[in-house]
Order: sequence, then structure tokens, then C-alpha cells
Amino acid sequence: MKGLGAKLANFGPMRPIILHLAFVALAVVVSGCLKRDEFPIEPKLEYIGTVLNQSMVSQADSIGFVRFRFTDGDGDLGLNPNDTSGSFAPGELYYHNLFVRYFEKQNGDYVEFVPVFPFHSRFRNLTPTGGDKSLQGIMDVGVFSRPGSQWDTVRYEIFIVDRALNHSDTIVTEDIRVPF
Repeated sequence: MKGLGAKLANFGPMRPIILHLAFVALAVVVSGCLKRDEFPIEPKLEYIGTVLNQSMVSQADSIGFVRFRFTDGDGDLGLNPNDTSGSFAPGELYYHNLFVRYFEKQNGDYVEFVPVFPFHSRFRNLTPTGGDKSLQGIMDVGVFSRPGSQWDTVRYEIFIVDRALNHSDTIVTEDIRVPF
């Protein structure tokens, strides 16, 4: 009985193509056996850190951004520009899908400051195409201080909401020292 090499030698110039196709078939079979990441359908956040704006020259400038990891098992994160009715209508609680709470450290205690125009925002639809809708990624959120504040230490609490109105857990930044 001849070995595989001898059998492939009979194919002459077709040998490299046959080897390539065999390798591709093996890769497809192996990748089909790999376990996909499974996440809960509620969004989950993990705080990574705060990147400070080193060129901040006034309180009107961005402090920097808060970076966090996110996962969502059914991939229903983000809103389309036309998602502006029902719960997502302007003026409704879920018009925004990213919520930012701002706190100032006043005499050792954190006190929330609620601005007239909240720091909340909307982020775009992140739902992946294809069969596997689970999501994971990293998001950066720009943060600002309150102009005119006498307090030099702030922190932020951030959570997101998916289109099914599932709330993520809330991440909390470390103390951020504002230079003004």
C-alpha cells in the first residue's frame, strides 16, 4: 500500500491545489468545533480606566475619556438615527442609551451635580451582521467637568441600556483630579 505522498504524486500539477483544499477543509471543520463566546442578554460593563486630556487649558475642555469593555449576548446595543419614537423619543427616559452621572467631591463626600443638559448620549447601533449576534468591544466616552466649580476632584458613574431596555451594571471611575 502506497503512502499519502505517493498517492498525491500521481496528481502531478494538481498536488498543491489538492493540499490547499484539504487544509481549508480541515480549517473549516476545526473552526466549527470552536466554542463561541456566550454572554448574558443584559449588557455587561468592565471599567478599564480614564485617559486624561494632557492639553486641558480650561474647564470648558474635555477632561479626557472613560474607557470600558462591554458585552451583550443578543447584540441589541445602540440606536439608529431614526429610533426616535416610543421609549426612544426625544424627552423620553430612553432617548439616550448611555447614561453618565457626574459627582464632585465636596468636603470628603461625593455630591451629584445634575446639569440642565445631562452628560448622557446616544451611541449608534452596534448589532453585528450574520448569525452570531453576541457583542464584545471597548468603548470610550468623553467626559467634562463643570465650569465654575470650586471642587477639584470628580468621578463618573456610567451605564448603558440596550434596545430591549435592559440596563447594564454601573461602572464607577476612580477619583479624577481637575487642574482648575
